[in-house]
Order: sequence, then C-alpha cells, then structure tokens
Amino acid sequence: MQKEMDMSVKKAASKDGVDRSIDYWVSIPAILIVLGFAGALFTNPEGMNIFMTDTFHFMNQNFGWMLLVFEFSCVGLCLYFAFGKYANKRFGDEKPDGSTFSFYAMLFAYSSSASIVYWVFIEFYYYISGPPFGITPFSEEAVKWSMAYPVFHWGILGFSSYAIIGIALAFLLFVKKKDTSRVSAACESLIGAKRANGKLGKVIDCVFLVGIIFSNAGYSLAVSVPIVGTFFSKVFGVKHTLSLDVLILLVVVICMAIAMYTGLKKGMTLISNARLFMFFGVAFFIFLVGNTSQYCNNIVASTALWIQNFIPMSLNTSQWSQSWTIFYALFFIASVLGGGQFYSKLCKGRTVRQCVLGIVLASSAGCAIFFWTMGNFALDTYLGDPAQYKALVDQDAYSAITYVIDQLPFSNLIMIILLFYAFVSAWTFIQSAVYGNALVSQPNLPANEDPSKFTRLFWCVVTCILSIGFLYIGGIQTVKNAMVWAGYPAFVISLLIIGAFFRDIKTYWGDDTE
Repeated sequence: MQKEMDMSVKKAASKDGVDRSIDYWVSIPAILIVLGFAGALFTNPEGMNIFMTDTFHFMNQNFGWMLLVFEFSCVGLCLYFAFGKYANKRFGDEKPDGSTFSFYAMLFAYSSSASIVYWVFIEFYYYISGPPFGITPFSEEAVKWSMAYPVFHWGILGFSSYAIIGIALAFLLFVKKKDTSRVSAACESLIGAKRANGKLGKVIDCVFLVGIIFSNAGYSLAVSVPIVGTFFSKVFGVKHTLSLDVLILLVVVICMAIAMYTGLKKGMTLISNARLFMFFGVAFFIFLVGNTSQYCNNIVASTALWIQNFIPMSLNTSQWSQSWTIFYALFFIASVLGGGQFYSKLCKGRTVRQCVLGIVLASSAGCAIFFWTMGNFALDTYLGDPAQYKALVDQDAYSAITYVIDQLPFSNLIMIILLFYAFVSAWTFIQSAVYGNALVSQPNLPANEDPSKFTRLFWCVVTCILSIGFLYIGGIQTVKNAMVWAGYPAFVISLLIIGAFFRDIKTYWGDDTE
C-alpha cells in the first residue's frame, strides 16, 4: 500500500526533472468530500441546515472549551516567544524581503477582508440585543459591551494562533530548510518521518485542503459575496437575488482566470493596494464627519473594558459564548493553517519577536480601526432611531448595512467605493486561498515556482461550488455552522504542528540565546 502511495506522486515529464505532478492521494479524497457535501446541500437544503445547526451546537457545547483554552494558551506562547530566550533568533540567514515597516504595513493590510464590512455595521447590534453575562438587552450596559466585544473578537486572541502557527511553519521553511508546502511535513518531528510521508501525512494534508475550502466557502465567500450583491443592487437599482450572488461568484472566477493567464500580477497588486487605501480613506472620512469626540470616548472606554475583563471574556463557556466567542475561535482556527502558511513566507530573515509582535499587534490594529470608525458610526445611527434599525435587521441584515451608509454625506460615492473594495477583497481572498490549496496539491514544487494555472483555477471552481451551496441555504447561522467542519480538524492539526515545533527548536536552537 505504501508503494502505491509513493507512486501517486509520479514525476511529471519535464526536461529539468522537477516533480510538478499532483498528489492524487490527497487531492481526490478532498474533492470528493467537498463535492459530496455540496451535493447534499443542493438536494436536501432543509435537512442539511438542521444537521449543521445541531452539529454546531453539539460540538461547541461539548468541545468549545478546548478552542478557548487553545487560543488563550497561544497568547501566552506569543509572550514567551516575543520576550523569551528565542526572541532574537532569526528565521534563516536570508535577507528579509523589504523593511520592517513594510512588513508591519503588510500585516496591517492583510487583516482587512470583505467579510469585515458585514460585521462592522452589524455586530454591535447582536451584542446589544443579546448581551453576555446576563446583562439586560438594549440597556446602557449592553451598549458598552457592544463596542468592546467586536474589537476583542477580531483582536489578539485570534491572531495569536495565527502567529504561533506562522512561526512554526517559518521554522520549517527557513531553519529546517524543508522546501515543501505539505502541512504534514511540519508534524514530522512529532509523528515521525515515516508517518508524515505515509498514510497519516496524506490524511493531514487532505484535512487541510477540506478545512481551507470549508472556511473559505462556508464563511468568507458566503458572507463576502452577498455584501457585494447588496452594494451592487443598491448602486445599480437591481434586485438582490441568489442569481445575482452566483453571477458575482462567476465574475470572480473569470477575473481570477484573466489575471492568471494574462500575467497581470502587477496590475492585480495595484488594484489590491487601491482598494486598501480607498477603504481606509472611507474609515478616516467617517471618523471626521461623525461624532468624533464621542467616538474617541467609546474607543477608550471599550478598550479599558476588554482589557479589564480579558480573562473572563477569553474563557467564558456560557451558551452565549458558544454562539459568539467560540464561533470566532472556530473562525480563526479554521483558517489558521492557511493563514500560517501565508505569514510564514513573510518571516524570512526576521527575528521571532518581529514576527510574533507584527502578526498579533499590526493585524489586530487593522481590524480595530474598522470597528472604531465604521462600527462607531453604525452604533450612532442605531441610537438615533433604534426601532428603525431593529426593524431592518429583523427583515434583512444587509438592508441595515445600506441604511447606515445612507446616513453618510456622499453616501452614493461611499457605496461605490465599498462595492469596489468588497469585490476586489473577495477576488484577492479566493485567489490567495486557492493558491495555498494548489501548493498542497503539488507539494514538491521548488520554492520559487508557482502551482500550475490549471490547478489554481480548478480549486477555485471547487471552492465556488461549495460556496453556492451555502448561499443556496442562506442565513448567517448557516455560515457560522460551516466553521465546525473546518475549525475542529484544523485545531487537531495545529496541536500536532505546535508539538513538533517545540521538539524542533530544542534540537536546532537548544538553549542558545545568541
């Protein structure tokens, strides 16, 4: 059987002898799982929705505490690596790509995504209408917590797990010099080389692929695409339907294909940078035209609140936490392997301290700015007419978002800017996600070579098929449910990676603190 597995990654015919073939023992099972799940969504949407909801609550009620302990432990590990004996160790002898400032700026920018546009305008309301710790709904106390929890959920707790997995994979690439994209290779020191290269390694890599697709399709795209559809329907006066969302997905795939096959990499970079500047421009504009002094008061008060209550907020296992804090733990952990893969490549030549503090603090700051500006304006809008906002949320959360934007000066221009931002974010997000999937599918590519265009496009199509399935069922609870299928498997693999990482640092770095 082992010989058959080894033969599954045959050398692709090439003059330079480089193995560019696809690992079918990893890719085919992942494809079958994803397409089978998508088929079940289309053929029995009501039954699958019930099944996914029940699974979400069962897993979080019984095992959610593990995720909270894991993330909280990652915060402690980040402090250890940032200020401990390994803080000044470098990931390889190569020169870093760019300055330290550009490194932090990239991490700051990476924290933005289309899905955050949904949450900055709406998340606070969920905490006002259903606050934690037994607080009375719609009370003044609930309003205070509604500004503290979004920044907490999108802050250091989640990004700490990204940082630990990121430096673990960076160690694999630049210290151990393992020129491979297989996640299973990072577990080798713990499970052994034979298992890492055998059946168990194949399972780990397959679970990685499935998890990334579920987190991308189940959460990010299924939230991002309706945001694009909402803004498009508002700007152009068309009805927002499932067909429009599917069409947007198809356009994303087409844009990705054009960018790949025409080599418009530089143009894509310029577009990505433009959407970032536009979004932060909108955030700064909102901060200025809004109730700036009150926003500053809210920022200080909410920051003080979550700092004072960081431990209770982090380890709260109540039913409320199962729906929110544990959901966000699932959200971050579901994408921690793909995120860690991205961050690891940025760590080349940098110190452990630079990488850990950059990933945690710069990324958290990027998210916080969104909630401190747009989130504050949305809260202000709600407080101006609570009944109107509540009626819109009960009808359709996306309508509440456009209602908030309509209260801004130059609202039509702002809507067009956010439409551009959300579309390009969905485009760049899926492009980077399927790039990671393609790397695992072609695990033996040289570090300076990209996966084939066909492989990347194929994974894009597979991801979009599942995303259409989640859009077909609809509802924010549906996309929250999907995190179970990505988060818990990624959690197990993350434990293996961290265990192997600690073995490796003792072997390669030992007690040497130079």
